[in-house]
Amino acid sequence: MSLKAERLPKQQLWFPAGRYFLRSIKRDDASQRWADWLSDPWTVHVLNTSPRAMTKAEVADYIKSFDQRERLLLGIFERGSRTHVGFIRLDINAAASEALVSAVIGEKEHRNAGATVNTFIPLLKFVFDDLKLSRIRAFVLERNQTTIQYLSKLGWTLEPEPEKPVRSHTDGTLLVLRRMSWDRPGFQTWLKSPVGQRIVNRMEAARG
Repeated sequence: MSLKAERLPKQQLWFPAGRYFLRSIKRDDASQRWADWLSDPWTVHVLNTSPRAMTKAEVADYIKSFDQRERLLLGIFERGSRTHVGFIRLDINAAASEALVSAVIGEKEHRNAGATVNTFIPLLKFVFDDLKLSRIRAFVLERNQTTIQYLSKLGWTLEPEPEKPVRSHTDGTLLVLRRMSWDRPGFQTWLKSPVGQRIVNRMEAARG
């Protein structure tokens, strides 16, 4: 039976990712630190989240809303210390053979430190090789040029036309939203590229 014709099984995932690892989130992972990430000024600006303070209980309810089938929530943890540094959300549309991904690195010292690219590699292998999906997408605010340029260097394709504008949660202004995508052939080509090989080799070295 094809993936498109059946409900996806519940996932309990764990992926090594260099100095990090990625695993399915549990309600016990809810913390006030996680709640504080979502109202951090950096997160509010980059992701257009609500600036209001959240509670640990609200984070636990957020975790509970994911079925870990078509809607996956995974935590990014540092190896050794096992510190929770961020999370990745993956929404799967099996009928369209694609998934929508978003990531938050909550701990400041782990931003731009390889946490996202390291964890994306095993996650995308899972998306393309295990789930057999054809494409993965991400939405990025146009003002977040750092992420757009970063993903572009990794081989993601920036769609030429912007999406429907979204309203800012802080002042109500309209924000330009852009869509980026990566298909299976593009990802495989990137893995074999010099930059892809360099990152994979660095991850292997970090695992010891």
